[in-house]
Amino acid sequence: MTIEAVAAADARMVSGSRPVPGSWRPIGVALSAWGVLFVIELVVSLWLAGGRLVFALDDAYIHLAVADQILAGGYGVNAGEFSSPSSSIIWPYLMALTEAMHLGPWGALLVSATAAAATIVTIMGLLERSGLFVAERAWFTVVISLLLIFIVSAVALPMTGLEHSLHVWATVTTLTGLAEAAQGRTPSRLQLAALVLLPLIRFEGAALACAALAALMLLGQRRAAAGCAAVIVAALLAYGARMHALGLPLLPSSVLLKARIVEAAYDRTTALGAITDNLIIALINPYGRRLLLLGLAVAVTAWWLRADRRALIVAGAVLAAIGGHVAFGQYDWFHRYEVYVIALAAVTWLWLAGRLRPQLDRSMSMALNVPMLLLLGFAAWPYMDAAWVTPTASRNIYEQQYQMGRFVRELYRRPVAVNDLGLVAYRNPNYVLDLWGLGSEQVRKARLAGQYGPAEMADLAVVRGVGLAMIYDRWFPRGVPASWTKVAVLHSPFVTVAAGDVAFYRTPAADAAELSRALDAFAADLPANVSLERLAR
Repeated sequence: MTIEAVAAADARMVSGSRPVPGSWRPIGVALSAWGVLFVIELVVSLWLAGGRLVFALDDAYIHLAVADQILAGGYGVNAGEFSSPSSSIIWPYLMALTEAMHLGPWGALLVSATAAAATIVTIMGLLERSGLFVAERAWFTVVISLLLIFIVSAVALPMTGLEHSLHVWATVTTLTGLAEAAQGRTPSRLQLAALVLLPLIRFEGAALACAALAALMLLGQRRAAAGCAAVIVAALLAYGARMHALGLPLLPSSVLLKARIVEAAYDRTTALGAITDNLIIALINPYGRRLLLLGLAVAVTAWWLRADRRALIVAGAVLAAIGGHVAFGQYDWFHRYEVYVIALAAVTWLWLAGRLRPQLDRSMSMALNVPMLLLLGFAAWPYMDAAWVTPTASRNIYEQQYQMGRFVRELYRRPVAVNDLGLVAYRNPNYVLDLWGLGSEQVRKARLAGQYGPAEMADLAVVRGVGLAMIYDRWFPRGVPASWTKVAVLHSPFVTVAAGDVAFYRTPAADAAELSRALDAFAADLPANVSLERLAR
């Protein structure tokens, strides 16, 4: 299909249909609805967390701790010790900027919420231009707008304080750039910047970035594709050089400790086996099934549009990104690992449906609305649940990790060991030993080599002068050092924390009387739903 034919189809797209009036503009509808929902989410979360901004996951504070070390000239969670616990290349540096402005956690929320709002504006603008919305179906505009708010998790995701909202924005903005190229126009600088940022925000973004670069080449945007590729390569080389200079691996410890393909390498099994496992997981995982159904919808709609070569190129790039996630990606972890590709698949499908409508008669076009809304509702459901649970999750983090962080900063003020970094490390001037390995290269290497157990834990505690370990017992099936004494257990509700009980172990390096006094003061000043059970003094 030529560019002139595409333009003619765009003109026919709204023939016989009235444009959406100003009061029903999709962007205004969606942005207004999101604003109300997000404010409610934030206010309830603040109220349940004692009036404090506490994210729904403790992971956000790892990035903030790394950001503080960046400002101090280091990289990691402890002064003078390099580690790479951040799951993003660029996010810690963005957080360093907000930390330099003394915004604290509010800086992360501001960036995430802005990205969520920008995502909604971008998507609704794209779909409005596609001709999907017309005045005769104002109800359809409203329902689609509400479903998309949840499909991109614009309500819950910013409350994690992590890079995922920015990743979703970069994903859909890259898609709009491809849609522009499909119309014969050069993508905007913002759209090209979003493409460049994809692998820098999340490593999963590399799949869409590569597919989008290939699509731009096929759509005749060779200069834009070459420029973006050059910037991406330069940025990744600069990051790799920085990590090498610090003696750190090219991939962050969170990827090395969690990715199935890395596990396969260390277990000396085949990469093909890891990919096969991922494919099986996609079939049985609720998020994986949603992704596969949306991918199928994209493929079927693209087949109907097979005469439109440019639309097929865009659809092919998106299907390649979906395939990349199915083969290598992960799901869930409080509804965030797959949200970017779910959003990509859903928005692409709607964009293709907008291009398809001119080829359908009115009755067929109306008949497609019901299955469309059903599949979108099915895709949105987990993220509706995430929005519902998020305030309780914030309270959960406040009742456990926030209290642990308060204890080590205000009462104990000595080196400690943990297995769940975040609030304990953030703004803590004392050393924090990560017994799980995200914030400790020595632990990470030992774990992946299968040479880590109670003896190594005891040695690390001695070297670092750690007098207290606060851990989840079930994370250490081989047990803890025999020289450690369990002195208390912190009991709290279980929502997004990894376990409801945190065991406090005294090591031989501790001053027993000092630790006992700190624990007494801690037990006397805990929230109503939290208790500290003393086991030894």
